Amino acid sequence: MSQARGLTVRAAALTGLAALCRSYGVDAAPLLRRAGLPANAEATPDLRLPVTAVNLAFELAGQACGRDDFGLRLSELRGFANLGPISLLARDEPTVGAALAAISAYLPLHNDALAITRERFGDVVVLRSTVLAPGPKAQATDIAVAMQHRILRQLTGPAWEAEEVCLSRPRPVDPAKFRQVLGPHVRFDADFDGIVVRAELLERPNPMAEAALRPYASQMLRLADPGIGESTSERVRRVLALLLSSGRCTAGHVAAQLGMSRRTLTRALEAEGTRFLALLDAERAEVAQRHLAGRARSIGQIAELLGFSSPAAFSTWFRGHFGMSPREWRKQGG
Repeated sequence: MSQARGLTVRAAALTGLAALCRSYGVDAAPLLRRAGLPANAEATPDLRLPVTAVNLAFELAGQACGRDDFGLRLSELRGFANLGPISLLARDEPTVGAALAAISAYLPLHNDALAITRERFGDVVVLRSTVLAPGPKAQATDIAVAMQHRILRQLTGPAWEAEEVCLSRPRPVDPAKFRQVLGPHVRFDADFDGIVVRAELLERPNPMAEAALRPYASQMLRLADPGIGESTSERVRRVLALLLSSGRCTAGHVAAQLGMSRRTLTRALEAEGTRFLALLDAERAEVAQRHLAGRARSIGQIAELLGFSSPAAFSTWFRGHFGMSPREWRKQGG
């Protein structure tokens, strides 16, 4: 997405990086400067930093320390409080599901480029963690999934285990650390990054909640609007990036994800001079071109990724937008 390069994250995302690097005999300061970050950025947790630069710092640190599980190890130095004000907003929600919903809704206060969505499939719920920023982000994704796993354990108790933890990254040289941190049910080379849990888990009472503090948390929720400075169009594009492959990219479903009615969404987009279908087409076109140029996926796989019912439906749509079939576009190099 075009706005992805302007996404930011709190410097708290770097918490523990310097200490972990030192444990491997590596000085983090040159790595941070190489990534375009201040060497002392970690000292100011609420400072906003470019997400792409922070993600690059994680990658450089992993390489310098010789650890392809660097992000996972860094996540062990984090806790609920690392989310800053979001932890206060979520802590006193009555159920595990409500706490996760608060974190998901207000995540832009901490990290603009990280989105968490949930989808229910029968008795299980898939909690997807997606890093929307471009550039290297394997370590950042490991951190995102591991942090969500850690928060779930804090909300449910140390004995809890996920049904499955899915990571799109290749299998590491030594997966032992992943199983130690994320439990025994870890799958690599998955189609998405996230955690599969039993649906009943989300209905469990939140043991951290204090009923007397909920009114104050609710007041903070009203004041800390995560959408401030972000247009409705931008928010829709963020959701579309996550829902394309689900085949549920309807205006009604996206509106529900944003906490508004379909009519309200339509009016807000009209006020910005655009329409939902125009944004959906633009997102599909961008993702389609990227994957066709990359050549790693077949036409059928790309069609499925974009939520089309068949490769033929994708080809018809693509020809209407680009004047040629996906196969012809790929053959001509775009």
